[in-house]
Amino acid sequence: MTPTDRAVEALRRSHRIMVFSGAGLGTESGIPDFRGPDGVWTKVDPAEFTIDRYMASRSTRARRWRMHLEGALWGARSGAQPNSGHEAVARLSRAGRLAGVVTQNVDGLHRASGLDDGLVAELHGNARNAHCMSCESRWAIDAVLKRVEAGDDDPRCPACGGIIKTDTIMFGEMLPEGEVSKAGVFLAMCDSVLVLGSTVSVWPAADVVLRAAHQGKPIVIINKGPTDADGIAAVKIDSGIGDVLPEIVDRLLDD
Repeated sequence: MTPTDRAVEALRRSHRIMVFSGAGLGTESGIPDFRGPDGVWTKVDPAEFTIDRYMASRSTRARRWRMHLEGALWGARSGAQPNSGHEAVARLSRAGRLAGVVTQNVDGLHRASGLDDGLVAELHGNARNAHCMSCESRWAIDAVLKRVEAGDDDPRCPACGGIIKTDTIMFGEMLPEGEVSKAGVFLAMCDSVLVLGSTVSVWPAADVVLRAAHQGKPIVIINKGPTDADGIAAVKIDSGIGDVLPEIVDRLLDD
């Protein structure tokens, strides 16, 4: 029996599958990961991504907005599109087999693939939206980037003058309470977990996978390279997501 056969067998009896996705899914849409040999942290000091630095330093904010404008930070200007992995997850949803998606990614591609907002818990936020840190006014990021294009390198809130920040979670910030609550609902609804492109090593997001395993729910992992959850997985497939997930979903939906 091949690893793909075993994955189908592990998921076949699941009425609701929870997907847990990470950077390995985004890389198949051309989005760099953080920790790989060509990852973001090889080019940018992680200290630039702390909330304290962002709030205190105008030059840090200006660099971040310039990176967004140049499409370097996975948002509206990046040009990244959903790939076959995202589309396979969306097919699970349309067939009524998806409890929900818990994602560490901030690229918004699960939603772009057609999933309803209520089916996606973005634990690390979303790079396609922005808000005022003082009055909570909100905008699509493109509205802010148009101001940057016009020469405003540190755009402030037009309502109160506060600092504007994307909805991505920086080091030093709490995970968004509403998204954490959604993840808990998905965990309660699901009877198996499909991990896509995550090493299951970034906390506290990874805790949802461990909790599922402790509840006796089978874990199927598709990821290039080892993960911290390999020892609790019913099946681990060391492969690109697009190479195997469409076939797995085809076979599940043909049952």
